[in-house]
Amino acid sequence: MALLVVLLWGALVTALSMTPRERTLADFHTALRTGQVTYVIYHGTPVDLRWSTGPLFWYHADRSANGAYTAGALLRDLNTAVPRPEATLAHPRQGLFPDWPFRVPFRLPFHGATWLVGGAWIVALLIMMGTDGPRLGNRWAWFWLFTVGEVGAMLFLLLEPRPLWRGLEPQNPVRNRMGGGGGCVLALCLSLVIPVLVAVGLSRVLHTLLDLLSAAP
Repeated sequence: MALLVVLLWGALVTALSMTPRERTLADFHTALRTGQVTYVIYHGTPVDLRWSTGPLFWYHADRSANGAYTAGALLRDLNTAVPRPEATLAHPRQGLFPDWPFRVPFRLPFHGATWLVGGAWIVALLIMMGTDGPRLGNRWAWFWLFTVGEVGAMLFLLLEPRPLWRGLEPQNPVRNRMGGGGGCVLALCLSLVIPVLVAVGLSRVLHTLLDLLSAAP
């Protein structure tokens, strides 16, 4: 349960950082001067800029509207800010393994917090590899869901060796347990569907909920 909560939190923050609300460069500088900016993700010249005023609140200034604002100018502005926000260069995904658990754009006050979600993902992977005969699919199926499927770690912790909502009751084995090929196909489908769900549906729901919470007395 603890691993699942950590991974869900990391996935939520990552999803919100990928679906920021549009703001102007002037809005960024105003938030920076008033010490509201906590995290910055940037790339390109002029800079394409995302920033956070808290783990759940993300904004974006498109490079086409940022004039000649370069990465060097951005870093100079960040170095003069008090407190200085954490900044990272945006990187596209490379390789088989997902990178989002190790790049969650959130900073905790204690040392090593950036590895909290990544560590939870690694522990979940080790648990999966050490589980004697997962119920819903074999180890190869879950391996593809962990890697290509992006969300396999959370699904595994939620569903194996029994669904969390079933407590400690014994579960009957699944007759047609998923093999490596089926897991690979499902993982590919998830890798295509999840970004669309995050961008189109989930982000709107989350932003609406955040608006309601921020407007509540």
